[in-house]
Formats: sequence, structure tokens, C-alpha cells
Amino acid sequence: MIHEADLKRLAWKEPDYSTLNEKDFIRVLKDFKTISELEGMANRRKWLNKRDLPLWSKWQAQAILTRKWEIENGG
Repeated sequence: MIHEADLKRLAWKEPDYSTLNEKDFIRVLKDFKTISELEGMANRRKWLNKRDLPLWSKWQAQAILTRKWEIENGG
């Protein structure tokens, strides 16, 4: 679960990350330091109860999985 302190630490925000280009999306992902933070962003449609938000593109989904692997393996 993301807490208020986590949101303050994540300095760079976009209303919906799915609209970012690849470079900016990767930059945003690097700001996430824990699996729970990443999970909150990755599953934003569920947590925000906004099913109308766009699904992740294939490259975005792969980038999220890559970042998950990096966090789990000390990166």
C-alpha cells in the first residue's frame, strides 16, 4: 500500500502514466523503490476503481515486469 510519505517522495507525477512516452515512463518506474509502490501503479485501474483508464501497452507491461525483477533482485 502506498502511503502519503511515499507519494511525497515520488517527486515526478503524471495524471495517467499510460500517456507517457517510453523515456518518461522508464524514468517514472525508476522512482518506485518497493514492490508495493510498483503494484499500486501497475494495478491503478483496480486501486483507483477506474476501469475506464487505458490498459498498459505491451512495452509498458514489459517495462513494469522488468522493474519488478530489478526491485526483487536488489536494483
